[in-house]
Amino acid sequence: MKLETFIERLHTYDLSRDKTKIKKDLRQLATNRTLLSDHLHATIQRDGFLPHNLLYNAYAFVLHTDELFTVRLGFWAPVETHDESETFIYGLNHSHDFEIYAVGYSGDGYTTVSREILSDLPLQAGKQIRLGEERSVKLSPGEVIYMPALKEIHRQVAPQSMSASVSLLIHPERLIQADEAWCFDENYTPVHPGIAARETAMYVDTLSLLNPGQPDAVHLTKEVFI
Repeated sequence: MKLETFIERLHTYDLSRDKTKIKKDLRQLATNRTLLSDHLHATIQRDGFLPHNLLYNAYAFVLHTDELFTVRLGFWAPVETHDESETFIYGLNHSHDFEIYAVGYSGDGYTTVSREILSDLPLQAGKQIRLGEERSVKLSPGEVIYMPALKEIHRQVAPQSMSASVSLLIHPERLIQADEAWCFDENYTPVHPGIAARETAMYVDTLSLLNPGQPDAVHLTKEVFI
């Protein structure tokens, strides 16, 4: 399936209800082996080699974004050291304030370990929460996972070989202050809201030096963690 076809079909769906259709289409999109080359060719033709709005992480490409959703292609490398693991935020228990679908695209795929949040929101730092059973899924090619906003904690485990995934992020219709993504410790206790704030700020500062005058170049940076 071509990316353009996928986008057109999504705009005909009820994004809050048509989960089965979305998963089926995402799986078909992942059979398209030219997603990255098509994207790079189109963006270079349009924007040249400026990084503005093309890349919000060194390992993830935004294939499409609009007011309803974002489609991205992310790469996941195997790691041997703790520092390498932190580069990809492997092992970090966290939640999201948006719905996300992901499908394995290439390689053996990273593993997602997740638990449902059973406690009422909002969460509080240091206060233990009730959780569902731990689930583990390896995102091998064609495997699809879905995670709702705010109600699931997950972490990524590195793949054995260089891998890629295609993700669909459904933008929330509205957020109140209580609706925040959180980071959790190894015991799933809430630590603080927000994900990798220092890393995001450093990346924004670096891009501003490469591309002055474009303060919004990484407006989707927070969405890189799945």
